[in-house]
Amino acid sequence: MKKKRILFSVTNDLNYDQRMIRICGSLAKAGYEVQLIGRTKNNSLALIPQAFSQKRFPCYFQSGKLFYLEYNLRLLWYLLFARADAFCAIDLDSILPVFLAGKLRGKKLIYDAHEYFTETPEVARRPLIQQTPVRQHRRRR
Repeated sequence: MKKKRILFSVTNDLNYDQRMIRICGSLAKAGYEVQLIGRTKNNSLALIPQAFSQKRFPCYFQSGKLFYLEYNLRLLWYLLFARADAFCAIDLDSILPVFLAGKLRGKKLIYDAHEYFTETPEVARRPLIQQTPVRQHRRRR
């Protein structure tokens, strides 16, 4: 039987995301074919070998709105042609290309939100980010 293939997307450097290394490693151990997708930063070290495959996009922009635009366009293009049974967006940073590619290709979509707290300093200092519809919905619960 063919292994189910799940692609996870994050916007950070893969070597330092212990949470995603643990999740992807556990799924690979459970028999899934897993790929973790992230980005290469200017100071990124070579990828550490894992029990799952990894892909990093080189980005011209390292932060800000242009970074997110560039990363999301690269991710969308990649997902439109990548072999997968399911796509998973980790946080809101990569949800748009995952959603679009998943809907266009009829793939299962998974959203893993660990940016749940809207009052953290990183979010509270950014009123436009804090007021996104997803965050407003969560706040009403």
